[in-house]
Amino acid sequence: MAAFFCAAFPHRTFAWGKQGHEIVATIAYTLVDTNIKKEVIKYLDGITVAEAGTWMDDVRSDHKYDFMKSWHYVNIEKGQQYVATKEPNLINELNDAIEKLEHKSTLSNEEIKRNLLLVFHLVGDMHQPLHVGYGIDKGGNDIQVKYLTKPANLHRVWDTEIIESEHISANQCLLLTKNFDDDEIKQLKTINVEKWVYEPRALLSGVYSLPEDNTIDQAYIDKNKKIIETQLLIAGIRLSAILEDVFKS
Repeated sequence: MAAFFCAAFPHRTFAWGKQGHEIVATIAYTLVDTNIKKEVIKYLDGITVAEAGTWMDDVRSDHKYDFMKSWHYVNIEKGQQYVATKEPNLINELNDAIEKLEHKSTLSNEEIKRNLLLVFHLVGDMHQPLHVGYGIDKGGNDIQVKYLTKPANLHRVWDTEIIESEHISANQCLLLTKNFDDDEIKQLKTINVEKWVYEPRALLSGVYSLPEDNTIDQAYIDKNKKIIETQLLIAGIRLSAILEDVFKS
């Protein structure tokens, strides 16, 4: 089965990079109350919150986890809507992990830990526009660009380059909470993975609005930095909502 998935779903860059996933995890943990923090730490069982955010990427070099490669993204071609499928993709695997955690009384502690690790990471992936993008260019991996002066691809620019070069942090992202009123926060925290996917997809036209020579300049960076910060914040808010739902009692 693992061999089949490797052949069927070619390698893709993983979303947000280490720093981005750590930011999402940190935001979520910051937003939940003390009791939920204790439950999360208990079930992570020695893994830090930041490590939980990056775990699915950290294990990608271990071939026993090759079956998870396709879980990090979902392909929906331009102008199309998502059609439900049983294939292992980002939407299905995130929904499955959430559902299992919502029935955690039927799970062992190790199973709870594993599904928490999946949720911590996949919520972040969901909010990176190129992870809900187009299969035709492998979510921007095939779009070669220059990031200021160095070679890169469009996917890596959104995963890593802007976050690192602009020194985006969890605290910076949390400051953007003031841009949302209480009703908007409540709406953001409504758990509906199939609806979530269309918000980052709506950003794709801007993602692909590149200069003619495909050089990522400071103007492109400045235009998209706030979008990336907002997406990281929304991912953190929604991850906190899942943790609250799972550990509310």
